[in-house]
Amino acid sequence: MLGNDYAQARKQYVEEVRRSFHHADRDEYEMEPEAGAASFWKVRLLMALCIFGAFVLCDQTGNRFYHYTTDEIVDKITEEKFQPQLDSIREAWNALKEQ
Repeated sequence: MLGNDYAQARKQYVEEVRRSFHHADRDEYEMEPEAGAASFWKVRLLMALCIFGAFVLCDQTGNRFYHYTTDEIVDKITEEKFQPQLDSIREAWNALKEQ
């Protein structure tokens, strides 16, 4: 009987130790995607700030950026190139909603 109690206690101890490691691993892996996503957004923000800084510098000095002036860049950004396609998609969506 004494050996049986010892075996049960030992088995319970081993299971508790396994559970403690299992929880630590799971928590560790859950934190990794968030850290990766946060660093991705930081890099993206840094790149956007660098591009904006280059745009402002070119605007202040009158330099060209890849053979474009800052006025040409602003015109290209504000150009509504895909407006007819967007309007047709909106019309089709409204027609589907009405049915």
